[in-house]
Amino acid sequence: MGRDITAAEFEELYRDTARDVFGFLRRRTTGDAEDLVAEVYAVAWRRRADLPAPMLRRAWLFRVAHNLLKADARRRRREGAVVDELAARPDGSGTAADGPPGTGRAAVIARAMDRLSPGEREVLRLVVWECLTPAELAVALDVRPGTARVRLHRARQAFASDPEVKALVGSVGCSVG
Repeated sequence: MGRDITAAEFEELYRDTARDVFGFLRRRTTGDAEDLVAEVYAVAWRRRADLPAPMLRRAWLFRVAHNLLKADARRRRREGAVVDELAARPDGSGTAADGPPGTGRAAVIARAMDRLSPGEREVLRLVVWECLTPAELAVALDVRPGTARVRLHRARQAFASDPEVKALVGSVGCSVG
């Protein structure tokens, strides 16, 4: 942190990360993801002197996006909208191979994710959906790297200890030879 990036460097940052930031927002909001992406980069431009090292900028943008989602959810609640922006998830209907709707692997995973705390869900989404490393997770959550690793470990443990997930994994029938 400390030095302003040039307009060309900012354009490169946008080209390299905009698709990921859009996907991050689209998976978490029913609102206008395009407008939120524009706001993420407006914040990044205003705070370009505060940007972290190049390898951590994508995660920093996710943190900005996350903060904008929280602010948008607060605004919607104040206006009386009943929108759970951070808990958007796949429909969980499963596929034909999974059996009847609501009984397949996707449904089991969706229900298990719903039973996690919002913080645990977000940690798993950042690591699985956004492919963040633990170091990037720390930047995205604005916590120390050790704290990020502990949160990831606890979220994975909570997910793995869900009874439906245990049953699903047990039904796979894997054995180590």
